[in-house]
Amino acid sequence: MTPDEMDAVFERHCEAEKIHDVAGILDTLTEDAEHDVIGDPTGVLRGRAAIEPRYKELFTALAEDRFENLRRFHGENFFVDESRFIGRAVGPFMGFPGGNVPVDFRILHVCEFRDGRISREQVWMDVAALVQQLTPAS
Repeated sequence: MTPDEMDAVFERHCEAEKIHDVAGILDTLTEDAEHDVIGDPTGVLRGRAAIEPRYKELFTALAEDRFENLRRFHGENFFVDESRFIGRAVGPFMGFPGGNVPVDFRILHVCEFRDGRISREQVWMDVAALVQQLTPAS
């Protein structure tokens, strides 16, 4: 896939995330996609059916206000994308209660593509920033 084609698939993926369209998100993934959120205790998920609950859980935890691309590096059928998530932890997230707390953190996606879809998505979040923002002041 060309960089423009990969970018278009990821843009559709992000737009579906923004409006909590799980079917739209899954449509951007191959049937056998691998989804790896680093640090998530459920580990690496494989296949759309296994990935679907992760997104549903995410949408009960986070509300997106803005998602800004900072930079992207393309390779042959993959890219590395650094972005910034600005929103709120509305429900339990990463062991914290949420409570509509504002969050602002960097997020790194490493995506591989096959047949016009994402075949592997690895997600790295700035956990230190999240802990700092979600830890109640004493």
